Amino acid sequence: MRYILTLFFLISAVMLPAQSTVESIPNQKLINGSYVSNPDDILDATTVLQLDTLLASVEKKTTAQVAVVIVESIGEQDIVDFAQELFTAWGIGNKERDNGLLVLLVKDQRTVRFHTGYGLEGILPDITCKRIQREVMVPEFKNENYNAGILAGVQEVSKVLTNPDYAVELAEPESDTTSNWAGFIILLSVFVAPAALIVYIVKAVSGNFADSKKVVYTPYPEMRLSRLVWLTVFVGIPICIVVFFGVSSVENAAIWCFASLYLYFMATLFYRLWRMKKVINRFAEAQQYHEIVEFIRKQQLFWFFMALAFPLPFIFYFPYHLVRKRIYRDHSRNCKQCQGALRKLRGKEEYIYLSEGMQMEEQLRSVDYDVWHCSNCQSTEMWHYLNHRTKYQPCPECKTIAYCLVSKQTIEQATYSSSGFGESIHACKFCGKTKKARYTIAQLVESSSSGSSGSSSGSSSGGGSWGGGSSGGGGSSSSW
Repeated sequence: MRYILTLFFLISAVMLPAQSTVESIPNQKLINGSYVSNPDDILDATTVLQLDTLLASVEKKTTAQVAVVIVESIGEQDIVDFAQELFTAWGIGNKERDNGLLVLLVKDQRTVRFHTGYGLEGILPDITCKRIQREVMVPEFKNENYNAGILAGVQEVSKVLTNPDYAVELAEPESDTTSNWAGFIILLSVFVAPAALIVYIVKAVSGNFADSKKVVYTPYPEMRLSRLVWLTVFVGIPICIVVFFGVSSVENAAIWCFASLYLYFMATLFYRLWRMKKVINRFAEAQQYHEIVEFIRKQQLFWFFMALAFPLPFIFYFPYHLVRKRIYRDHSRNCKQCQGALRKLRGKEEYIYLSEGMQMEEQLRSVDYDVWHCSNCQSTEMWHYLNHRTKYQPCPECKTIAYCLVSKQTIEQATYSSSGFGESIHACKFCGKTKKARYTIAQLVESSSSGSSGSSSGSSSGGGSWGGGSSGGGGSSSSW
């Protein structure tokens, strides 16, 4: 009886499928460079060779690594947990890109699993993995054609990885809309929201709100808004627009939301133009045309960027903005002494009333002077306009804006063991004032990138390795 029980136990042990563990499954990539681990010989040698050839081509074209593992059994273990452990143990995919994929088939569970790395979750989303399994693999597995099923599935994966457009065809139609909306929200969250927060903080700290506790003086109070109005206009209403399209069932919600925000912010710019008009009218009534020109100059950079961000209609407004600056600069005005008409002097007539320092500034284009003369009382009025893009600075000696860097030379070169230094010379082109200053040249640093090329060569023979990628558990499973 004892011998009969022993014989029965041995026969049962032989008939039961061998249970594979993460540690027992051979990592063929390390052994002979193969992408396929087939310890129970479920696949024939021809299929393994075809898979290796195909997956080597995929890695060469895309750097993505695909591991195929086919086993009889993993016991009672959950296939998702097992796939995660195996993926992590092997490190499938490039470490920087996490572009690995594990195709795991467990025969006794009648289940196939696609387990994706972080970097492939976009091009191989769960719905795409599921569709490949359902349409080309499971029908073959039901007929126990494991060679045909695995090969067909890997071929579909290869098409997706080497041609991203193919992934769009496999995805559900409605996924495009969802993806576009998600991308739109990410754009707002990453760029627009932080920018609005920074602008608010800067305005609050610098006292540029109309109701700030310590309001900084400005000659243009019409341009300031209260905190509540600013938050409502630039935060509250835009959020309401985004939320409206987020909860609505409108097709192409991202496009409609963008168009609505575009029109809304364009309206806020027209509101800004209206406030600018109020500033200009106030100065014009007082014949303060110099202040109007300075105001328009300060707005110039803002409207340049608005013409780029909102080309329609502000690409047409910006040239008018520049022309209007010249119009107000040459606008007729009356003498402050006798209220007679002033005449703008030009050329040599103007130079008579300019000091030598002013003449130098005009020659250097660091300052532009306008001289207006009254023929009734012979008085003159003068206004100056600084060139904000000039390289010249006020001279510490004579205060003329004619001081600049004239030379810069290296005295001692920097090396890999020590820093160097040089000498710069600034001089005033009007009074001749010079100033020498020493500056430091940073120590040279050796490059750490040399000798790193060629470390990934050879993966099809003589053994290789996976790239150290990781997975967050993405993918899909199908059973039959």
